[in-house]
Amino acid sequence: CSPPAPPEKAPRLVRVMTVGAGDTPLVRDYSGEVRAKSESTLGFRIPGKLVTRLVDVGATVTQGQALARLDPSDAGLQATQADAQRSIAAADAARYRDLRSKNFVSQAALDARESALAASEAQAGLARNQTAYTTLFADRTGVITQVLAEPGQVVAAGQPVFRLAPDGEREVVISLPETDIGSIKLGQAALVTLWAKDGVKIKGTVREISPAADPLTRTYATRIRL
Repeated sequence: CSPPAPPEKAPRLVRVMTVGAGDTPLVRDYSGEVRAKSESTLGFRIPGKLVTRLVDVGATVTQGQALARLDPSDAGLQATQADAQRSIAAADAARYRDLRSKNFVSQAALDARESALAASEAQAGLARNQTAYTTLFADRTGVITQVLAEPGQVVAAGQPVFRLAPDGEREVVISLPETDIGSIKLGQAALVTLWAKDGVKIKGTVREISPAADPLTRTYATRIRL
């Protein structure tokens, strides 16, 4: 007399997925900037006051092109003084040669005057070089990437005035966080895309990884050869 038993419910189906690293290679994206493989800083070989800057950032320069000039007044005065001293030494040496031919002075005295003449000529040549150093020339063809001094500024000898990126091979510089430094190896392949040229993809390889972290960002500078 009992009522019939209710039908059994079919088991509910569920989709199961195992969570893990899987076999898909991990892809990481980093932002960077394109740079020359080697960049050089250009500066004057003598100190002085910068009076003229002839190029700006982004300018394409050729080898031997004038980039900036110093005030040539002091260098010109030094060259004039050195030439005057050389003229005095030359006249003195000529006089002693005449006296030596007549046996009025010793050979040692003549040698001293000849040595003084050679020294004064070397000093005059150095002063002329100093005059030429008042103009800064580009040593290679490339692009000015940074200007580090302005007209009116007094610069020291060797102080950087421009940063030049020579023509040639280009690289991409990125900053690797410390968590990823162990997964990137030298020679590893990379794919570079340019924001300025949508759709352009360039193959590259990791050429250099800095062994020390940047003290401020705590990241490692990495260069990718294009």
